[in-house]
Amino acid sequence: MKHATAKTIKTADMDCYIYFKTMSSQETEVILQEQLLQSHMQQQAGLAHGVQRRPSAQDGLHTWMEIHRQVSPDFEQQLAQAYAQTRLSELLQGERHMEYFMDVSLCA
Repeated sequence: MKHATAKTIKTADMDCYIYFKTMSSQETEVILQEQLLQSHMQQQAGLAHGVQRRPSAQDGLHTWMEIHRQVSPDFEQQLAQAYAQTRLSELLQGERHMEYFMDVSLCA
């Protein structure tokens, strides 16, 4: 019987997803601030990110998701520095929720 061996997970194998909510009336400003965040992340870390939002608002709020692929070991520090250069924190309704996921090989 073959046993799977644990391998060290590299941070670069991780993607980070960040969920947050804003007033639906602030969509244009959120997009502008996300563009600014992406510009700062691109300049300091060479990382680009994607942004999605749910198709419709609920209770006047949009739910947004930032997608950061193959993050570096110092990603959270880089993100905090870039985030501080935006007005995103002023637009939030509640907290930002950060989660990490990694790809899983389905090969036997």
